[in-house]
Amino acid sequence: MWEVLGFFALGLLLVTLGADSLVKGTSGLAQRRGAGATAAGLALVAVGASLPELAISIAAIAQAHYALAVGNVIGSCIANFGLIIAVAAMVKPLSVSFRLVSLGLPLLLISAVALLAMSHNGKIGYYDGAVLLVGVIVFGWAVRRSARGHSEAVCKELAYAANTQTDLLRNLVRVLAGLGMLAYGAWMASDRAYELAGIWEMSELWAGLTLLAVGSALPELAAAVVAAARGHGNVVVGSAVSSSIVNLLLVLGLLALWKPIPVAHSLVWVEIPAVIAFTLAFYPMIRGDAQVSRREGAILLLAFVAWMVFQSFAGRL
Repeated sequence: MWEVLGFFALGLLLVTLGADSLVKGTSGLAQRRGAGATAAGLALVAVGASLPELAISIAAIAQAHYALAVGNVIGSCIANFGLIIAVAAMVKPLSVSFRLVSLGLPLLLISAVALLAMSHNGKIGYYDGAVLLVGVIVFGWAVRRSARGHSEAVCKELAYAANTQTDLLRNLVRVLAGLGMLAYGAWMASDRAYELAGIWEMSELWAGLTLLAVGSALPELAAAVVAAARGHGNVVVGSAVSSSIVNLLLVLGLLALWKPIPVAHSLVWVEIPAVIAFTLAFYPMIRGDAQVSRREGAILLLAFVAWMVFQSFAGRL
């Protein structure tokens, strides 16, 4: 068991390093081609945090671990609110003036409700995948619209997030190395998560919702804590909300177009409604004073712990 657990952790580490290398490489190349630091930071916030989930889910689907892939996506959405934003807010209250967040939250809610409706027949099919990918176009519009009229604080945070060297050879190596580590690490992590599910007598879905989702969220959590301590609340919340949207629309959309995905009964009645509940609970937190307080972070974290405890009992075979 310890060997499998070690390779699982190694897979997650490779995914983290690969995603970071790929993001920095593409950001450096974009800035070398003339993209501004703010624009590069906006792209990084919008899609960068979703790379681990995309890679792991593709690897899981390729290995026919469908419940593992869907569990990873849904669990990551829940962890974005209940773990990443929650803990970061408890370190330092998160001030949010990012237009992408105010545009993204309604889209996330609509996406989760649409996914719930699609899942009632027990699968996410080709047409469902196409509809989800249309939602990616709407998200792209939201990203472009949010780029207009950034406050000085948001611009500084985005530029800081995108800060990297622009040397051509260095960034080409970063991109190639990142793709390699991301692909191999995702394959290893999903395969070992499936083995651990068998060893610990848990369902494949539970392994995706917890082992993969929480495991892949830990590096993002560390980055969010550092960003929160620096006062970069817009980056923390913007990345979490954008990652959730990309997970539901792009990741599941691509996977469903590749091959229809079976949906467990539990997802329809428990996990997808949990995503909706976290989104609805978070919305009023930033509508009033545009800040996620330590108290609100603690509430989100307690809700996440309660959800994890419930999953620990429900996930046994």
